[in-house]
Amino acid sequence: MPKPVAWPLRRTLGVVTLAWMFGSVWNTVTTTAPLTLFAKGLGASNLQFGLLTALPFIASLVSLPSSLLIEATGHRKRIFLCGQYLQRALWFAIALVPLRMMSASSAGAPSALSVFLALMFVMYAGGAVGSPAWVSWMADLVPRRINGKYFSRRRQWAILTSIPAAIFVGLFLDRFVGQGQFDTLRWCAILFMCSAVCGLADINLFHYVPDAPRAAQSKAVVLRSLVEPLHDRSFLGYSGFIAALTFAVNFLGQFATLYLIEQVHVTNTGVQMILVVAPMAGQLLVLGLWGRAADRMGKKPLLAIASIGLVPVGMAWCWVGPHNAWLGYLLSALGAMLWAGVEVVNLNLVLEASGGRRGGSSYCAVNSVLINIAGCFGGLAAGFIGQALADWHWQPLTGLKTFTFYDVLFVLSGVLRLAAVVGFLWFLARSKDAHSKSMTPQGDRRYLCPQRPIDPPLAQAA
Repeated sequence: MPKPVAWPLRRTLGVVTLAWMFGSVWNTVTTTAPLTLFAKGLGASNLQFGLLTALPFIASLVSLPSSLLIEATGHRKRIFLCGQYLQRALWFAIALVPLRMMSASSAGAPSALSVFLALMFVMYAGGAVGSPAWVSWMADLVPRRINGKYFSRRRQWAILTSIPAAIFVGLFLDRFVGQGQFDTLRWCAILFMCSAVCGLADINLFHYVPDAPRAAQSKAVVLRSLVEPLHDRSFLGYSGFIAALTFAVNFLGQFATLYLIEQVHVTNTGVQMILVVAPMAGQLLVLGLWGRAADRMGKKPLLAIASIGLVPVGMAWCWVGPHNAWLGYLLSALGAMLWAGVEVVNLNLVLEASGGRRGGSSYCAVNSVLINIAGCFGGLAAGFIGQALADWHWQPLTGLKTFTFYDVLFVLSGVLRLAAVVGFLWFLARSKDAHSKSMTPQGDRRYLCPQRPIDPPLAQAA
């Protein structure tokens, strides 16, 4: 195992940035069209697509015991490496095991789908093990005064590798996929394994990043650390709102990809361009602005502006069709640009609360559990609705669009986003006097530093 080198801070942060330039390639391939096509090739139903959307959120519950282990041992780097190596390496099994079961017998399709979903859950759980360790580690490694600037630029550099990867994947799928069910599975599996190599390269680079020593805590302190975030009303208010917003946004999830393939009839390259390239290009333009805005304005106005803009963007997906696919590009880009502001605020909250504290990783775990439980129910609810309304069609007037369950999901997503925003504004008005100091750049220093944007692209925010 390589030993960390006593590099200057600038070079160390450069390695962290370089790592995610590899990791973003892995993430781009494994969260977009190939995953949807692979699940579709295995025969997934609408309900199972909803479950696939919910799996990363269900797996996030593992972050709680991971946080306890981090605080009890202080081994943040080791726990991060173990969890993330498991996550990335499992993509070889995800690619090969269901493929082998399908090739052995056509009757093995239901079992292959079940094994695929089980492996996906374990993969996401590996990521959930490493996430609190990474956030707590980075909170102590990166100086607070440059959090917003650094993590925004890190994300921008990663986009420079994600966009070519997304375009290549779309062209690759259009060239090789379509000759048959097994061919689709085989080519998607090849993409998964190639991306896993990039994912492992990402994690390997962290061997060279110095650990920030953290003392192990006693059992009593560890258990008390999980209760501390629950007494922080401002922290819970922000986390609760972002959880509600995540519930609404996750109604699209895998269904945005299915909608573009089945209803808009775009090519695989078109899917990648709409759901990956357009959102990343939009984020590339605004990440620096969001980071500086978080530094100067604080979380409250930033989160309000971003979340209000997400409401009409969600509903407008109803009007994306074969003759105006350009609207999909616009909505995806706008949604990602606005969601980037939500990400900046949310994980900023976690970094600030995690850095330099006893039980700091518990803030990340509690935040993750709240948001991911909401995302889980959002994905499952969308799956149940899609399954129940699979054969429903409605054409209000001859010549107008025929509405399907996809449109129901889009409208519900917009309505739920609006409800979340109204609730958040009420929370801000109610807490203006009691918590104004902890919500402004001039107040409580715990909530000053800008947050690291979530690395996986959330195209479904559109």
